[in-house]
Amino acid sequence: MTAPSNRLGLAALTALVVGSMVGAGIFSLPQNIARSAGPGAALLGWAISGLGMLMLAFVFPNLANRKPQLDAGIYAYAKAGFGDYIGFSSAWGYWICSLLGNVSFFVLIFSGLGYFVPAFGEGNTWQAIACASVLLWAMHAMVLRGIGQAALINAVVTVAKVVPIVVFVVIAAIGFRLEVFTADSGARCRWVVLAGSCAG
Repeated sequence: MTAPSNRLGLAALTALVVGSMVGAGIFSLPQNIARSAGPGAALLGWAISGLGMLMLAFVFPNLANRKPQLDAGIYAYAKAGFGDYIGFSSAWGYWICSLLGNVSFFVLIFSGLGYFVPAFGEGNTWQAIACASVLLWAMHAMVLRGIGQAALINAVVTVAKVVPIVVFVVIAAIGFRLEVFTADSGARCRWVVLAGSCAG
């Protein structure tokens, strides 16, 4: 009897990367930005953020090609380059970021469910915290059962993240009106989409 493989296929790895990149922020940030910034500022902010994330995404394949022996996680690069203390600090910081990311993700989930179940409120009631804890420990138990099952759950979650984004883009493209988009640009300033500048 052959031992089960611990390797993931291309589809599972792609889902893992996309699922890791598409976090809770992509669903909650647009409404927060729209409340306090106009379209030009929001687009500039998204462009800068996207460029930064793209550069970060290019760093990791470069590191993996240069140092293929370092396979213990992101913090392994910091440890190899700067020593044990910086490696430990990097691992600790990564853990804290993951912890806060999980908390914010579950708060966002139960805040959304609070619209249908008032007991969940804004995602910070004791009922929401209890249900979020159960979900988190259930995910942990599934990961402990094996990488294959965890990859399957991750693929399902990734599809659940990507489908609403695609639907939103299609609906926004159909209903887009330039006069509404540029309503706050002022009488003396016209938004030039291609140039991204204002002509007075």
